[in-house]
Amino acid sequence: MKIRNFLILLWLGVAGCVSDAPRDNPLDPQSDRYAPVGTLSGRLLIRNTATGVASAEIIRVSDGLTVRSDSAGFFSVKELPAGMQSFIAVKSNFPNDTFSVSIPAGGTATIVREMNSAPVVTMKQIVTHKIDYVEYFPRYYVTVSASVTDPNGITDLSGAWFAVSTYRFPMEYSPTTKLFSVTVEKDSFPTNSIEWLINKPLTIVSTDGQGATNVSDPFMVTRIIENTAAPITQDTTTGTPLFKWKPPAVSFNYTSIITVARRGTETTVWKYAGLLSFFEELQYPTDGSVVPLSAGNYFWTITIVDDFGNTSRSQESYFTVK
Repeated sequence: MKIRNFLILLWLGVAGCVSDAPRDNPLDPQSDRYAPVGTLSGRLLIRNTATGVASAEIIRVSDGLTVRSDSAGFFSVKELPAGMQSFIAVKSNFPNDTFSVSIPAGGTATIVREMNSAPVVTMKQIVTHKIDYVEYFPRYYVTVSASVTDPNGITDLSGAWFAVSTYRFPMEYSPTTKLFSVTVEKDSFPTNSIEWLINKPLTIVSTDGQGATNVSDPFMVTRIIENTAAPITQDTTTGTPLFKWKPPAVSFNYTSIITVARRGTETTVWKYAGLLSFFEELQYPTDGSVVPLSAGNYFWTITIVDDFGNTSRSQESYFTVK
């Protein structure tokens, strides 16, 4: 009996202590400090694809709490206060995506968000050109080309521009080359000269159908070739002329292109490219595969091309085939 009474008293003492224990754990539903929490689990996808947005930052608006998506675009934010929470998904070349989600107490909210990517410029180039004429002032112009794609699909691209300073020149897309390109004459620039472009940062600006914009890394003019080779004139010749020229006074590496055209129609009848810089003459035809030139009036030019594609063409040299 004594043992039984002792156990009863012991139980009552323990029960009293338990009932008086403080309830200050925020995870205890009976605590005055109870703050229900939940989890956000999600995935970020590139719009119109099944590809995840890797290494994006998901930032809680209220306090800047930040997590990153994994290589497949998945992310998780734990111990979030239950209720409505707002976030911003941030990734380079993607417009920010702001969204709100209700976090269930003790549960998990699962979402999938699509992010719109701006276009991506994978290649850009500017090439300078000079053409000398016998009867006109030289022509100076540049050609600019760029390869632009869009992670959302090529049909999402809406346009591309060559940009320098405050100037923008619209570029046209060629399905054949799969490049955007534009030709800009010297009088389109403030000083009426392509030299205005030297040392200026040039960019390609592209946009998509959702209004997202990409500005490429800057690129530069590499060279403007003022000097070129000079044809040695011959008034009359046979149908197999020997073309001779004086090399240009330049120190850089280059190749040459010989072009023969009919005078009057300007129709090209023969072209030979890839001549190394040490050549100073070329026999037509070079290998016997081309028939001799027929009687008539012609002109020929020589164009030098540097390693960047910049060109400078000579004046026309007129000759007659008897």
